[in-house]
Amino acid sequence: MKIIEPLLPHRPPFLMVESISGYIGGDVPILNAERPIRRSEPVFSGAEPPLHWPSVYIIEGLGQCCSLLHLVWIYERKCVTNALGTENISDLLTNTDAAEDNYYTLERLLEIFGDGTMNTASKIGMLASVEVEVVGRVRAGELLEYKVEQTRVLENLSRFTVQASVETQVVAHGTIVGAQLEKYL
Repeated sequence: MKIIEPLLPHRPPFLMVESISGYIGGDVPILNAERPIRRSEPVFSGAEPPLHWPSVYIIEGLGQCCSLLHLVWIYERKCVTNALGTENISDLLTNTDAAEDNYYTLERLLEIFGDGTMNTASKIGMLASVEVEVVGRVRAGELLEYKVEQTRVLENLSRFTVQASVETQVVAHGTIVGAQLEKYL
């Protein structure tokens, strides 16, 4: 979560993404992320088994992943513009929780992305359209995996193809359109 919290304004228990497991940049970037669903989640308090993760939380997690992807993609564009190189962005995003002697630390990521650019408090974004179908259930003890792909950007609107799964079973899929009301950079 060390890398997620500086990028999103959400905090537990409403932070629906715990780690980034992969990023592929370029014109059609893809982000993979995860969220283990624990029995100790506040939403399960007082509930009797079977414990199912609420569908709205799955959709919220997909939306948060879309925000993460778009923000990282913007930073990637900034790196390209400033000739900083982009070959290590995926490593930076996926390895910041590793050992202290790891080169890819949160401090290194902040250094590469620049001072103050990751402060999300002043950034305003919103969902413009959500067309997501929930086709399965997620139970306590399972790992929820997200995959979002930014398929189109038109001025302040970004379109994403989204999918959530547990192991190889798809539990939700569809499209999300996000609107950026303030410029990130």
